[in-house]
Amino acid sequence: PSTYAAIISTIQERGYVKLTNRRFYAEKLGDIVTGRLVDAFPDLMDYSFTAGMEEDLDEIAEAKSEWKGVLDAFYKDFTGKLDKAGRKMKPNDPVETDIDCPKCGRKMAIRTGRTGVFLGCTGYNLPPKEKCSSTINLVPGEEVATIAPTNSAADEEATEADASALLAKKRCPVCATAMDSYLVDEKRKLHICGKNPDCTGTLVEMGQYKIKGYEGPVIDCDKCGAQMQLRTGRFGKYFACTKYPDCKNTRKLMRNGEAAPPRIAPVHMKELACTKSDGYFVLRDGAAGIFLASSAYPKSRETRPPLVTDLARHKAELDPKYHYLADAPQADPKGNPAMIRFSRKTREHYLASEKKGEPTGWTSFLVNGKWVVKEPEAEAPRERKGGKKKPVPAG
Repeated sequence: PSTYAAIISTIQERGYVKLTNRRFYAEKLGDIVTGRLVDAFPDLMDYSFTAGMEEDLDEIAEAKSEWKGVLDAFYKDFTGKLDKAGRKMKPNDPVETDIDCPKCGRKMAIRTGRTGVFLGCTGYNLPPKEKCSSTINLVPGEEVATIAPTNSAADEEATEADASALLAKKRCPVCATAMDSYLVDEKRKLHICGKNPDCTGTLVEMGQYKIKGYEGPVIDCDKCGAQMQLRTGRFGKYFACTKYPDCKNTRKLMRNGEAAPPRIAPVHMKELACTKSDGYFVLRDGAAGIFLASSAYPKSRETRPPLVTDLARHKAELDPKYHYLADAPQADPKGNPAMIRFSRKTREHYLASEKKGEPTGWTSFLVNGKWVVKEPEAEAPRERKGGKKKPVPAG
């Protein structure tokens, strides 16, 4: 039991399982790793291994066996199987599909990693001048909804048996194993043999599909005007421009089911030098509002909230929706610089101030077009042990 927490954390970090509604579900990578280990170490992966080991330990405790002999026997068998596994264990080879690479036209191959199943270009292992590292994220079939065609006579004649057949998994054309389905884009669904990568069976199904989880209006790309499509990545669901890779604009799908507001273009403030690197600060827009980040990212992850004076100097470069922050009060009544903060609760920017790195308690919110100041609350006298109040010094 003392190792349960570490084991659970490890198998999640390595992408072997996922946690949904407080239940663990095996991922494809977990299935592959488990299968390889069972083939190479059948005794270690057997449920009776622990019970057998406890019996050996009991015999050692009762002086019926010598502990060195037990360990020698175990390691002699284990090292032999480990050496054999290193030479003969099946590799996790990519499986080629009929889907063309959007960049170079070569065929895409199915790959499995800790982030899940995805498509990678078969030109990845070519020499540097010919190498293609293009990838396509695949959305698991359980998150995909089929868009039913309208005014179809075939649909009107569909029976309950037909619906059940459509919901059933397709069978592999090579080995007849049930296939796992993944969404490639809004028109293609890829069916992969459940025994992949040991079986190379695949099927591409054409249709009209969408990802479950968003029923709102169609979103237009704020960069190029094209429509944006809901996708799933390693960090969750997001909207991506349908003109990718020409347009790489994305927008996050928030927990409330709405699309995150468009992000502003970065504003470079070269006059603001970083303290932890040779870079300078860049104003960026994130899920938690605007903030200053180092231009040396990812080598330097230094960040800080922007001051109102910083935005005022670059007002001409700012998106118009943030002009109100550049026009805000630049200091509190005591002359401390006003900085811009973001409230995750109310989803709005507000002003705050600090003195020598400590919050002053002064804040200001925009209400009906005016900045309304919230003064810091006076500290109540602290009570000493025994119920006596600590005297407040005069003046």
